Amino acid sequence: MSLATSSVRPGSDAAALPEGVSISAIKPSIGSYISGYRFDGESVPDAFRSAMRYQLHNRGLVIFEPGTVTAANFTSFAGFLGEFFDYAGPHTPRAPDNPDATVISAEKDAHLRNHVWHADGGFRADAPAFTALFGKHIPDSGGDTMFSNAAYVYESLDPLFAQYLDSLKVIQSPDATGHITDRYLDPEEAAQARLRMPPFELPLVRVHPESGRKWVAVNESYVCYIKGVSRVHSQNILGILFDMIKSPEATCRIEWKQGALAVWDNRVVQHRAIKDYTSNAERVLYRCTMSV
Repeated sequence: MSLATSSVRPGSDAAALPEGVSISAIKPSIGSYISGYRFDGESVPDAFRSAMRYQLHNRGLVIFEPGTVTAANFTSFAGFLGEFFDYAGPHTPRAPDNPDATVISAEKDAHLRNHVWHADGGFRADAPAFTALFGKHIPDSGGDTMFSNAAYVYESLDPLFAQYLDSLKVIQSPDATGHITDRYLDPEEAAQARLRMPPFELPLVRVHPESGRKWVAVNESYVCYIKGVSRVHSQNILGILFDMIKSPEATCRIEWKQGALAVWDNRVVQHRAIKDYTSNAERVLYRCTMSV
């Protein structure tokens, strides 16, 4: 992976890392790169678990080099973060060689719309807390993924604006940008999907239960509007926040390598795929999500 790195401490509660393992920063605002670790398929040392949790809670995103895990065991590696979140569907089927993983394929891009900024499962109030993504097949060029730290975004706000945002709530829906409408072409199926996944209300600003950091909990895919203000007011505020989430200061861009693994705190970190690869390119990622 092409990453600019600098030294990052593993975490105040972590003992010594396994021999040969190093942690470095991806960008000042987000992400750590962990190299030199190989998962044995059985267990993760307690000190390494502690270091990983610290990085995820405070840096948001962790990238592991190819060879750390395999397509078959990356879910066992990431599973210590929580219970697996059932997140399969017609466009994200179960992986044939890993029943705990789902497949994100370029062939499904027209339906997945994963090139829009989002948090996984953000169309439901109980969205997963963590996501792990494994590079199964990677295009020769293109197909990177961008990540943004919404806690950094909040901390970049003018304090008075941040205080105002603390008081607001947003309405979220899986059909905010047409996900249900596009996926369910049969009107009855679409109606049933809307009954299963109705709109819901959340605070615009939320507090991380582990780090205590606040983050801007809005994303382009699933937020409909800000409750209790005019449509123009809502659109203008959301536009400002969406632009900040996409800003170079808050983001990093990861160039995938086959066999690499990305793990992130899905509450605070948003992501989007870069759809710049050719139409016949093979881009297959395996995903698992965990709740706490």
